[in-house]
Amino acid sequence: MESARLRTTRAIDQIHFAMNKAASNKPAIKVISLLAIILISFWIASYFPNLVVTLIASALAAFVLKPLVNILEFQFGMRRSIAIALVFLGTGVVLVSAAVYLVPLAIDRIREMYDGFKAFPFDAKLAEVAKDASANIPFVDPASATQKIHDVMDSGVEMLSNSVSAVAGFAVNLAIVPFITYFILSGWDRFLKKLIEHVPNKYFEMTLNVINKIQTDLVGYLRGWILDSMIIGLLSIVGYYIIGVKYAALIGAVAGIANLIPYVGPVVGAVPAFLVSVTQYGDFRLLLPIVIQTLAVQMIDNIVVQPVCFAKTVDMHPLTVILVLVIGNELMGVAGMLLAIPIATILKASAVETYWGLKNYQITA
Repeated sequence: MESARLRTTRAIDQIHFAMNKAASNKPAIKVISLLAIILISFWIASYFPNLVVTLIASALAAFVLKPLVNILEFQFGMRRSIAIALVFLGTGVVLVSAAVYLVPLAIDRIREMYDGFKAFPFDAKLAEVAKDASANIPFVDPASATQKIHDVMDSGVEMLSNSVSAVAGFAVNLAIVPFITYFILSGWDRFLKKLIEHVPNKYFEMTLNVINKIQTDLVGYLRGWILDSMIIGLLSIVGYYIIGVKYAALIGAVAGIANLIPYVGPVVGAVPAFLVSVTQYGDFRLLLPIVIQTLAVQMIDNIVVQPVCFAKTVDMHPLTVILVLVIGNELMGVAGMLLAIPIATILKASAVETYWGLKNYQITA
């Protein structure tokens, strides 16, 4: 009798253990399911890269303008629609004024650079450099060295051309960015409120935590993203000016904008800097200084600027960042590299906060 009762007790304990184990596995299963849904959504969005970049640009504009709108609304008592209209008007005046001055100046500099490239005998100079190299280094073949230099220059020009083409292609979509930005500023809070109202009670607090964490991480990342690009642009301008490259301001600005894609800015800036220096001096005397300057800016960015700008907002290993960028490039090209880190931030915040909430709030169904 006792043995039968003991066996029954043990069987019940085993069932409880199995049920508890299954319940403990549910958070992981739910997190994986959530991430799968998010990844599928991004995979579908990858077929519409221009639309995705337009939405991101609109969200970025809304992030920049929202503090001004809040000041007018809450400190001056204006209606939100009027506050948004005034901020849009002021921003438009500033942008148009800057464009009237800067765009013609940039076009003139680009035209001068193009004329210099077109008139410069690159092939003859490359052959001369290769010949000198083969005379000083016995195992260097002039023809092979010339071809290698050609290949490096062609790949650099192609990378720069692709970046410019991507920016030019997206410029058409800029016309709808203000409209989307307006709707984000005016209706985003209401949208979140309506969304949360449809969340079941047992998931309510966890959902609030997930949304708050995603918003906090994205805002921190965007703030660091913009600041990092501005600093790299300024460092590049100063560096090119010091070593004597013409059009240092324009080339440095290109490097700063390109640095919106992590690790790319200084390298993209080095290509036009090298080409300009060749046409400027007629030889390759600035090749080594440009390489040193590029590496120095890259090291400063990695060691000083990025840790300061991002702090603990994006807690990712550098190798993880590189892998994420490669995946983004494979899926969506330049647009994918721009969006890779924000998407990874969303996935990470969703996974961590959802798992924590399911475990701590003991949600088992």
